[in-house]
Amino acid sequence: MKPGGKTALAAAVLAVVAAGYFMTRPDGNSDTDEKARQVAERIGYPRGTDGNDYARSALHGNTDQKYFAVLEITDSPVTDPEKVRVSLLFRVYDPGTTESTGFRLWDEDPVTACYRADFNHYGVTDGGPDRVRCPDGARPIVPPPAQRTGVPESYVEAFKTVLTALPPTPTQDEVLAALRAGLPPMPVDPETKLPWKEPRLDAFVKDGAVGIIAGGGGDCLNGVRLANGTVEAWHPPRVQTQPGEIGCSGQSALVLYATPPPH
Repeated sequence: MKPGGKTALAAAVLAVVAAGYFMTRPDGNSDTDEKARQVAERIGYPRGTDGNDYARSALHGNTDQKYFAVLEITDSPVTDPEKVRVSLLFRVYDPGTTESTGFRLWDEDPVTACYRADFNHYGVTDGGPDRVRCPDGARPIVPPPAQRTGVPESYVEAFKTVLTALPPTPTQDEVLAALRAGLPPMPVDPETKLPWKEPRLDAFVKDGAVGIIAGGGGDCLNGVRLANGTVEAWHPPRVQTQPGEIGCSGQSALVLYATPPPH
């Protein structure tokens, strides 16, 4: 082989591989790539509760399905924060110059591109969404509206009623059963027409004292009945009930009752 022949052959092979890659790569351009990247990074944190939550975030501000649509939502419940927990397939449409008016130097063809974005505990994985082929016949998905979270104000008086009616020395199971039976139904959100999401309940019993909570949407309603018969229900400041602080549990309710809120 003549000098430089191997180099020329290698360059030719690389050119063929590169040409094949660009010929077979899924449709898209720099504008659709950038749009997909922005959406994936925006919705990656704060993390959603499930795939529908991520999809609702992705569609926020992208109301025209012609230009942006979610096509698939996949939930993968995992405990490892590094593992993928949600995958979204979404479609981005770039009209090129077909919708522009006035003078222009050149035409740009419209492009429809699809992207798959995987999310773990920390955000979008592997540097961002990957361009993929759009599935045939895929239709946009509109996730259901989110249920409102929180603790209704009607729970305050219900807590006091339940605690007052408990027997002198109830078990934890008896307290929880009385709590579930004595709480009013969840209100209906007038915007979504859905009932609020049921809050988390917990109870703790020790030395004749009872502590209960209802937690949801960052709120934590506390209730106590002390051994001397004192009954109280209140909403402590979130700084006291958030993770890493005193917390939100039946046991912490008894602690918080004796702990003045921060100034």
